[in-house]
Amino acid sequence: MLELKINFNDINISNIDEHELTEIQAWMEVENQFAYGEDSLEELYERYLESYISECEFFLKINNKDELIGILKGRLELKNPNEVWIWFFYLNHEYRNASIGMKIIQELMNYFFDEYGIDIYFTRIIKENEENIVFWKNIGFKIVRIVKDFYCIDGKSMDMLIMKKVISL
Repeated sequence: MLELKINFNDINISNIDEHELTEIQAWMEVENQFAYGEDSLEELYERYLESYISECEFFLKINNKDELIGILKGRLELKNPNEVWIWFFYLNHEYRNASIGMKIIQELMNYFFDEYGIDIYFTRIIKENEENIVFWKNIGFKIVRIVKDFYCIDGKSMDMLIMKKVISL
């Protein structure tokens, strides 16, 4: 797992430890914003193991002071050119319209630029999630690809959007 620590204001972003998975799963159930089965402890443990065994993946908790307010999972791709993929980013409902989400993503991009010189970022989202599309567009991400019928949620096929941003600091 890629070790990562970012602190700004009262926000602390750091790696999830295995012993924290139960707390994170309980938070996911309370937030109730996840696809069916995605919030089970077994599924969360699988996502954790994927990150744990890969030196380029990260699985992060986001705390405001000592309160868990979000999680973020992604991967550093070391190729030419290097890039970062954000697989998912979930934030408490109460923080979504407070611009804190944008600040978290900007701090994450600044971290990877400062530490690894990376200026290319990707994310993937469900096409039908208008709120997410607007969020990522407001940060400067642009849709670069649509993958038809990538997701199957509650028996319904949904397209995946791949969005990209190249930063210039």
